[in-house]
Amino acid sequence: MFLYIFPEKDSEEVLAGLKNLKPAFKAERDYEVFAVSNDGKIVAGKYKKTFFVLSEDSLSFFVEPLETYQIIFGDSNEVKLENSTVYVPREKGKGVLQNLIPFLSEITVAKILIKDARLRAEHLNKEETKIISEVTEILEGAKTLSVSKLEELAYSISSLKGSFFSAYMQFKDELEEISSSLIRAEEYSREFGLDELISSLRIQLQSLRQYESSFESTLNGVRDALDTVHLKLESLHRKENLELQRKTSSLQAAAAVIEFIAVFYYSMGIWSKYANLSAIPKWISFSLLAILSTLVVICTEAVGEALASKKLSGRFYLVTALLILTVFAMFLVTIYY
Repeated sequence: MFLYIFPEKDSEEVLAGLKNLKPAFKAERDYEVFAVSNDGKIVAGKYKKTFFVLSEDSLSFFVEPLETYQIIFGDSNEVKLENSTVYVPREKGKGVLQNLIPFLSEITVAKILIKDARLRAEHLNKEETKIISEVTEILEGAKTLSVSKLEELAYSISSLKGSFFSAYMQFKDELEEISSSLIRAEEYSREFGLDELISSLRIQLQSLRQYESSFESTLNGVRDALDTVHLKLESLHRKENLELQRKTSSLQAAAAVIEFIAVFYYSMGIWSKYANLSAIPKWISFSLLAILSTLVVICTEAVGEALASKKLSGRFYLVTALLILTVFAMFLVTIYY
């Protein structure tokens, strides 16, 4: 007798390649039978995410099975599994077979997942080495590297961390699936033993768990490194902003002084065309021109704030009123002198 195990997604293609099958929906403990051949020699069914074909004769398929087992009923006293051959005591035939199908399905899935997890672990191990190298570089240069270089390295590490984390979670999920499959396989094997096979698979799972611990530590280290870099970048940005504010304040002060002098000079020139400034006391003309120039500078700033906020403030109205009063005072002084 032969047991062929396939992924569930291949069930339709496998059934299409089998002849003389008829529907026969039947539940057998934890698996379901979908079809049986007319002579009863072929049984097709489903167990969880696997699809199986049980046949008295050897079969060939267009789809490669995950695993093929030959089941031999003989005079042995216990169930034995050697490579892909299962020896079953003749007197325990059907009872053992009901547990053997789900057991072998779980073992097959566990073996495939272990193989895939091992390959994924090797890939993650290479990525881990690359990440550790870059993290070391960025931590060593955190005090000397420029902001742009730090940002470039931080972005690079974040990208590596993202892809590494995604692969790590898939690896972690595979380990959980392996563990679940072995637990279920152990339950089915209680009637016929085969504990050594499950123990050997558990040892392989345990070795993969060591990779899991290492990868998790790496992710924690990368997270801490990125936190350190971000704090350093925040500090550098804050320093740059303070420097920029200082320079901006200096430029604003210089601009205000230049504006004050320009307004003072041109206001005096315009006023001199309409008034005899030599007849006006110097302290009066200087005071009025100084007040006018100061108010113009303040008014310019108030207009800028109003344009930015799209709202006229009380400061704008006050400065405008004082500016008008100053011009009016200059007019009165001109008339008086």
